[in-house]
Amino acid sequence: MAKVQIVGPKPRLEEALDRLYRLQLLQLSPAGSEPVLELAPYQGEAERAARAEELRLLIARLDGLLALAVSPPEADLPGAPSAAELEAELAEVTPRIEELTTRIDDLRTEAAVLPRYLAPLRRLLPLVPELAELDESALEALQLDTIALVLNTDDDAVLVTLRDALHELVGDRFEFVSARVDADAVGCVIVLRHDDADAVRTLLGRERVRSMPLPPAYESLSFRAAVAAMDRRLGEIPAALALRSGELRELLSPRAAGWRAARSALADELDQVEAIEHVGETSRTFVVIGWAPRRELARLRDELDRSAAGELVLERLDERGAEPPVLLANWPLARPFELLVRLFDLPRSSALDPTLLMAFFLPLMVGAMVGDIGYGVVLLGLSIFARRRFGGRSPAVRDLTRVFSAGAVWAIVFGFLYGELFGDIGHRLGLHAIWVYRGGPAAVTPLLVFSLVLGAVHVVLGLGIGIWDAVRTRRTAELLERSGSLLALFGVFVLSGVAAHRIASIALLPAAAAIIIGLALLVVPRGALGMIMGPLEFVGTLGNVLSYLRVGAVGLASTYLALVANQLGALGPIWFGLFVALFFHVLNLALASFSPMIQALRLHYVEFFSKFYEGGGQPFRPFGERVAQ
Repeated sequence: MAKVQIVGPKPRLEEALDRLYRLQLLQLSPAGSEPVLELAPYQGEAERAARAEELRLLIARLDGLLALAVSPPEADLPGAPSAAELEAELAEVTPRIEELTTRIDDLRTEAAVLPRYLAPLRRLLPLVPELAELDESALEALQLDTIALVLNTDDDAVLVTLRDALHELVGDRFEFVSARVDADAVGCVIVLRHDDADAVRTLLGRERVRSMPLPPAYESLSFRAAVAAMDRRLGEIPAALALRSGELRELLSPRAAGWRAARSALADELDQVEAIEHVGETSRTFVVIGWAPRRELARLRDELDRSAAGELVLERLDERGAEPPVLLANWPLARPFELLVRLFDLPRSSALDPTLLMAFFLPLMVGAMVGDIGYGVVLLGLSIFARRRFGGRSPAVRDLTRVFSAGAVWAIVFGFLYGELFGDIGHRLGLHAIWVYRGGPAAVTPLLVFSLVLGAVHVVLGLGIGIWDAVRTRRTAELLERSGSLLALFGVFVLSGVAAHRIASIALLPAAAAIIIGLALLVVPRGALGMIMGPLEFVGTLGNVLSYLRVGAVGLASTYLALVANQLGALGPIWFGLFVALFFHVLNLALASFSPMIQALRLHYVEFFSKFYEGGGQPFRPFGERVAQ
């Protein structure tokens, strides 16, 4: 990344911002944060702040309306209406939209609330069967009122207290019945004269007894009529809800595409309006400061010259002490693996980008674990299908399918090395292993040795990168620690070779010296605490290498599950055997789709990256690039 400033006459500011927005090559930085330049904030900032607030409110209105539209986004957005046309259209349709959404919300609330009234009423009806038979006219003629209560208590003594209080208030002019409706609640119905109803309700309120008032539309109905009316209303709500939702859909759908286009145009304008916060000025010129990819500087300069007839000047600034944003740039075959690097953490601008190394080692590890021609072909086919079916909608899905495709190709390669086709089917058909057949008794040792060698190469490579980075950045402590780990690890490798009679015993003394010197280098940078932490660090590094044994272990587990599937398939009737074999092969394929990838990622994130990786980088976000809505 290169830090640059663009200087031009003030009348050219709008044109320059528009051009930079379309180029998407410059990440803006606040010009006022450059004390050496002594720039003043741009004078037009207040007016632009007001315009930015207007745009945000308009975008928020459109977001709310588009959230109600159920039509999918258009692949190609039509032309956006002008600001005046959009305001007029919103003013026209908003009242009707608000009316429909309010009605829909009311219907949904009613559908959720009515059952809460209906269920208790149905439990209280049997308490007064005679009352349930009376209709509204009969209740009015008898001058009777009813009060329904639900007492949240498991103490029946409360009922006696309530009955005594009612008797003291209205004498014998009431009927009180109750029954337990569940373990912690008692349902009660009070039948009394209309003239006494207000006094009783006042008493209940003073005693903090929770009554169960009906919704206003049902207050004047009898218990039986209220239950029937609520049942009938619950049956009518779905049709009413569908009708109102259809009206809303008909209102929004024809306008949704235009509103999406308008929202995109408004967001573009908002980005450019907000960019003024980063602009500085002198008496006659404006100054824009930002970061641009070095390889794009020539193009950026040419585009600015072409658009402003040479009135804009692009200059490099001193980058010392600044932390540039990070833009990962890799070969096309390695580019899909950038997603996995970012998933862990974005590297700092001064650190090594490990994407290319991951693009080689991760599919290799996955292939070594799967190691079956049949599984590899199926996984490759599934990856290609998923990329064509879903890759166009999501760049992340597209990159992941390519990562899985690379792993599947290596699985086919290792399938030939192991001589495996859906387990031992290939072995039975005469497919011979180029290297070692994992289903045989002699396969364990070669696979474990291969895993250890792979781990040693990977960890040593990580330490080597860490040493190079420490030398480049002049960090002595890290240089000593990583050199000590590498030297001690080399000594252990030589000792292992001597113990296995692969290396002459004369190397024993140099190996021991390497271990001692390596441990000393691990101890020195940490001071007194290093006497404990140094050896522990080395043990951890040695454990990192041993952790790669999982490559062989996971592969053997997959092989033997395939062997079991084939052996079970040979038992019983043919149809049953095929079913069992197919089930276990599908299970093994599902495991092969995820477990090897997870294990390989773990080896990279924990064992490999810990030796050199420096995260914490800030992504390069060029002016003009917006997050998809």
